[in-house]
Amino acid sequence: MNMNEKTETLMTVIERLNSLLTDENQNLVDRKVAAVGEIVDEKDKLCKAFELLVRGLVKDGANIHEVEGDLRDELHAMGSHLKDLVDDNISSLKSAIGANERLMNAVRNAAIQCTPKAGNYTQSGNLSAGSRIDEKSPSPVTVNQVL
Repeated sequence: MNMNEKTETLMTVIERLNSLLTDENQNLVDRKVAAVGEIVDEKDKLCKAFELLVRGLVKDGANIHEVEGDLRDELHAMGSHLKDLVDDNISSLKSAIGANERLMNAVRNAAIQCTPKAGNYTQSGNLSAGSRIDEKSPSPVTVNQVL
């Protein structure tokens, strides 16, 4: 395979990655989590193919001058667009992960507040933090160790 063919193959992978990242970014904006999950496998395969193709081109770096000028310019433009999409994807994923973490922390804190606790009095006669007067303390549990 000559350098022009390798470059065209890389451009095909970049084109598909661009399309996939555009879809994923839109799904993240629209909060379509299931659609994002469906994209992950194909995105992983395309990223691995991209990496292998780039390594092959770098390995044959001495022959890079064999690539036609127009093809090289088109590859550069596509790579630049891919970088922009990857940056947007990183930002969108960080936002989605942060929102999910905040939601899970709120659920966890609500569960802690709703869990009955035995009340203890401090030395000053106040209830310890998290204790409630009207709550029933949890039932003690024992384990029968005789088998």
